[in-house]
Amino acid sequence: MKNSRLKSTKKASNLKEGHEKTDKLLLKEHVEEEKECFFDLTWHSYIGLFLFISVYVKCTSASIPGGDSGDFILAAQHFGVAHPPGYPLFVTCGYLWMKFLPFGNPAYKLNLLTSIIGALAAFIIYIITYKITKFVPSAVYASAVFAFSHLIWFHSICAEIFALNNLFCGLLLYWVVKFQQAGVDTRARVAMEASFLSGLSMCNQHTSALFIGVIGSWMFLSLLRDKAITLQQFWYTGAAFCLGLLPYLQLPISSYFSGAPSTWGDHRSFLGIWKHFLRDEYGTFRLTAEDDVSGDIAGNLRLYVQDLVNEMGALTFLLSVLSLVLVRYFQHLKTTVYVYVASLMVYILFFCNQANMDVSGDDRELKKGVLERFWMQSNVVISILSGCGLWFTYSLICQRYEKFSNALYYILLATAVAIGAHQIGRNFDSCDMSNNFIVRDFGRKLLDSAPNNSVLMLEGDLASIPATYMRYSEGYRSDVDLVDQELMGFPWYKPMVGPRFNHFIFPYDREVYFKKVERRRGEKEPFSYNFQDIFDVHRKAGVPVYVFPRSLKSGDEGWEQKYELIPGALAHEVRHKEDLYSLDQYLDIAYKLEFDSSVENCDTSLYPVRSFEYSIAETCGHSAFAQAEYAHIKLAEDGSAHLKVENRPVMIRIFELYKRAYNALTVKSEDGEPKLMFSTAHHETYGIMSYFLYQNYFQTNEILEAGKYAKVMTVQLETFLRQSSNPNSASNDYSSIRNVLAVAKKKFPGLMTDEKFEFT
Repeated sequence: MKNSRLKSTKKASNLKEGHEKTDKLLLKEHVEEEKECFFDLTWHSYIGLFLFISVYVKCTSASIPGGDSGDFILAAQHFGVAHPPGYPLFVTCGYLWMKFLPFGNPAYKLNLLTSIIGALAAFIIYIITYKITKFVPSAVYASAVFAFSHLIWFHSICAEIFALNNLFCGLLLYWVVKFQQAGVDTRARVAMEASFLSGLSMCNQHTSALFIGVIGSWMFLSLLRDKAITLQQFWYTGAAFCLGLLPYLQLPISSYFSGAPSTWGDHRSFLGIWKHFLRDEYGTFRLTAEDDVSGDIAGNLRLYVQDLVNEMGALTFLLSVLSLVLVRYFQHLKTTVYVYVASLMVYILFFCNQANMDVSGDDRELKKGVLERFWMQSNVVISILSGCGLWFTYSLICQRYEKFSNALYYILLATAVAIGAHQIGRNFDSCDMSNNFIVRDFGRKLLDSAPNNSVLMLEGDLASIPATYMRYSEGYRSDVDLVDQELMGFPWYKPMVGPRFNHFIFPYDREVYFKKVERRRGEKEPFSYNFQDIFDVHRKAGVPVYVFPRSLKSGDEGWEQKYELIPGALAHEVRHKEDLYSLDQYLDIAYKLEFDSSVENCDTSLYPVRSFEYSIAETCGHSAFAQAEYAHIKLAEDGSAHLKVENRPVMIRIFELYKRAYNALTVKSEDGEPKLMFSTAHHETYGIMSYFLYQNYFQTNEILEAGKYAKVMTVQLETFLRQSSNPNSASNDYSSIRNVLAVAKKKFPGLMTDEKFEFT
């Protein structure tokens, strides 16, 4: 046993000596000694910064992107308040930047600022990794896999707060190294700087608090252990944190003086500011306001690891794990690596446990896209650890094969550059948003689908943010009042947003929306209103009301007894059942509607699956069929209507609406094959209408006409079966469709050939 310990001690001593020898070798052969400044900048770090800025600025979104960007752009442009927790630092910086930048639309201005911030975040990754390792290949690798991963890149070129959060988290990690390398007598000052930085970061994204908690605790305990902080310095450190929180004064200043056309919350009191700071309307420690959904820590962890490997590569994951395993041979870096790993683990475990977002529904890909944005903070640490892992591996190899150190250095440098180039080539097309106008066009189409001097009621970010941006940032369709169905349920909505409306009427001057009209104890008059109240007062006032999307808030269905939603170009008209159009009248209206079928607006393959742009393209594809399917439903209210010869002209008109949408959304792909830009469900409805006409003609022995529609029916229904998720199920719908197809093919043997088919 004693001999074993002696051997182990000797081995550790040899490794330490080998490491020191390798350090000296690398410093002599591969690192150009330069005069150090605040961030230890070197000539090669400037090359990295130039590359990051060049690529990000080239790909900067030309107009409003998806997500919360429109909310931030509007808040920054008018010095308003963004959604909780307000992000006052980003809004204030954006406001000043947009005031002084002389070119570009409001969206592009803030997108450009975010791109520069994102490039600086990648630059900090380079600086930290190089400061720890003094090894250029590690710095190149860590910053490249971070900057050019799709997740980081895509969210660094649009007006979002994630790039600024990445920058702050990188700075906090830099201060870990600075604190560790500082002398005992200067560590208190370094902690004070980190405290101020922490306060500033809390004025952007609150998830940084998890890093702050770990790093701050470690710094404080280290200072106590070394007796390196006085009581006065302790209070100064706390004051520095509070000083960093000063940007939150933007909230009350905005509420009193900005006059922003759209805002979130009432911050004219300390309670209002405190509620906003705590995200009270979402839930302080929750991702969403969904009370019935809890965090799935195992499922979220699995999603994170899958995304990490997909975004940054299995090698990055392996190197980050190796950094934790091999750091025991590098005593001077153990503390730094352990603090980084502790920050990472606390963040990942806490977030995965609290992320109460259901990713199992029909909109699961969009929700996964929302979820994955919060994994960027952890990827900041992962990228640095992977750079450390590369350095540790290289150092240990060089101890054994010193003569190959020079060649290995350049091999690793070339490999790191090649991996970065591969990342750029792999993700450039999907991250190049310089010609991305789909969100802007969608906002325009939403506003254009409402008539003059009307009210457009919107639900969800997908609809409300693009339309609100176009209305209040670019001044498009200023005659339309936009009402957010989600926000009108908050007590502050009427006093803070209501005065901006020209046409919207708060029913009976009541305070707040609620799905059931409520009265307070002892009061005769209700204090809340519902959708039926809204529709009633606007019908009486002669103000048209449109809604988007078609579904309204669940639990408030009383309006359905008196009103119906009629599909328009995109939004749906709210119409009293006494005033409904006849089917012919509606078809006349539908034929006059213009549909923008440009590929950029409808082709989901042009956008990442989990992006808002993808969901918008999908929505545009659905809207093209909405008029045909509404008329189809109205016809089918009479179960035998499709068999009546007198209904044939109406059925043909509905069929032509389907055909128009189908042709508009079918383009040739690069290989010459037809590319369908709509969902499987529309094949079924189009096929069923074809089936109705096939039956109608067949019963009057008009065989050629019947066969023509039978062929269309067969194409559509077979496509539907082929693309359905479970076409072999015993479902009634599937079996009925198969029976219809079998009968049609039996009657028309040549149905699916180019030759003339014969009737048997």
